[in-house]
Amino acid sequence: MSLAQVAPSIQVGFAALKVNPLRTTLSALGVIIGVGAMVSVLSLSDGVENAVRAQLAKDGRLQSIGLSPVTDDLVDGQRIARTKVEVLTPADAKELTKILKGAGSVFMVAGGPSLVSAGDGGSARPRAALVMATLANGAEREGLKIEAGRFFNDSEVDASSKVAVVSRQLADTVFGKSTSSQSLIGRSIKVQDSLFRIVGIWKAEPTPNSARPTVLKAFVPFTVSTSAVSRATQGGGFLVRARSIEELPAVQKSTESWLASRYGDWKKQIRISSYAEESAQVRDNMVLFKILMAAITGVSLVVGGVGIMNVLLASVTERTREIGVRKATGARNRDLLAQFLAESVAIAGMGSVLGTILGISVAALVASIMRAKTMAQVHAGFSISTLLVAIAAPLIVGIGFGIYPALRAARLSPIEAIRHE
Repeated sequence: MSLAQVAPSIQVGFAALKVNPLRTTLSALGVIIGVGAMVSVLSLSDGVENAVRAQLAKDGRLQSIGLSPVTDDLVDGQRIARTKVEVLTPADAKELTKILKGAGSVFMVAGGPSLVSAGDGGSARPRAALVMATLANGAEREGLKIEAGRFFNDSEVDASSKVAVVSRQLADTVFGKSTSSQSLIGRSIKVQDSLFRIVGIWKAEPTPNSARPTVLKAFVPFTVSTSAVSRATQGGGFLVRARSIEELPAVQKSTESWLASRYGDWKKQIRISSYAEESAQVRDNMVLFKILMAAITGVSLVVGGVGIMNVLLASVTERTREIGVRKATGARNRDLLAQFLAESVAIAGMGSVLGTILGISVAALVASIMRAKTMAQVHAGFSISTLLVAIAAPLIVGIGFGIYPALRAARLSPIEAIRHE
């Protein structure tokens, strides 16, 4: 059955909807409410999911694994320190980063308190600061927003360059608040007994508790950690962070394969720690939440479908004589089937468009109320899956609830239908 063969019947179906616009609108109302409820709930769940993912990415633990060397052995119930311990290096971090192919990032961090002062004048008294030694992706790990200059790069890490990125608070303390961030680029600070050239300034986020003193911070290349921090807290290990919690299992598998190729029985040399189980629970909970919300709101969409079926059944009864005349003049069963299915799909389609607009509007309003009443930064989202549901659900409802009235009309006997009063 080609489209050209049933096109006239489809046109008749659309024309029938125009005869009684009030009934058509009322029959679409159920679909409008159903689709609106589904879209609004799914949009809000998308927004909540995005907010949760942003928080997880900021925290980083649930999408990260830690690699650290095994430093002791258990002998007769006692921990005995090893004389030889494997140490992971920045070169190893580069190698693993290439293997991950963008699915994850590899970080190395060493840090501790140090005395910092101006290297070319300024505050005479050294101030205590937390100095962190990282790779060139340290800004990504810490979520730094560079105010002036830049973060140090791979070449500077490889060359053990003595460069530093300092917080605006540290710069104010050492050089004075009147000094602009841009003018500080190129100047020096003295960390312990070494001079470091400032290449970047970032503005740290204010502490939530105003009574808590601000921690002065600076970042230096990992390869010069021993010059910047007298007692750096590091274990010669990695922190591997996946782009998302969904990619964590693949990232961990790739990491373990790399360890196996490097060490063979790597579990005797390297210890892996992660929140893999917690991460899996979060992934499952996100999926279950969306399915649950879709199922609950889907009930209202089914109610709308029942409304369409009732209206079409009433239409079949009212137009029985017309159906009989059409069949007597050559209309086939498939023509009548296409006519009434077209009516059903048209009603559902109209409800889908209006319901989607209603749902997005309601979701945006509710999200704004949530932001106003709580600290949660929730915005109405609209993912591809929500769009597909908004399109597919009404289409399925239109066909599913329109098929019975359409079959009933198609199976009417022309003689009995013409005689119907």
